[in-house]
Amino acid sequence: MKSKNLVYILQALLAAVFFGASAPVAKLLLGDIAPVFLASFLYLGSGTGIALTKLTQRKGTEAGITRADVPWLAGAIISGGILAPIILMVSLQNTPASTASLLLNFEGVGTTLIALLFFREFISRRAWMAIIVITLASIFLSTDFSGGLGLSLGALGVILSCVLWGVDNNFTRNISGKDPLVIVAWKCLVAGSFSFLL
Repeated sequence: MKSKNLVYILQALLAAVFFGASAPVAKLLLGDIAPVFLASFLYLGSGTGIALTKLTQRKGTEAGITRADVPWLAGAIISGGILAPIILMVSLQNTPASTASLLLNFEGVGTTLIALLFFREFISRRAWMAIIVITLASIFLSTDFSGGLGLSLGALGVILSCVLWGVDNNFTRNISGKDPLVIVAWKCLVAGSFSFLL
């Protein structure tokens, strides 16, 4: 295996570790910070870091955002930058962090089904198997066995957040040829600022 590929694999694994740790760490912070403020701080922090990274880079060849891209970017900001993180932070107050971490995998299901239904994308047999397994696991994790066979509102909120991030992913797909750092900086700074004011 080439060393360059190994670096990419390690980066992907590290990203997965951070992604899995995000819910437990957010749950800890929710004891001291209100949900909407925490969503705001997380996005403002990300946006500031990305914007500073972009400013320190040499001028690249990536295409900038144009007027035609604004509706897609606005949709991504509203669904994935404002609504999804706020709903997730509120839901985390009533959901175990371990359950929330596992339920966050439903984002892949949401993204894939939205791509199928609204953008007519092809889904392979293996992808369908993954969708079925993740959906069944999500139903199991969302069930509140202490109250009969009711569904936990907190877990359903996490799933709703994942669906909204799926909408975000599909909107962002339409501008994926543009500079990714600019897209993320705009998304995080605008969404974080809106949540802060809210």
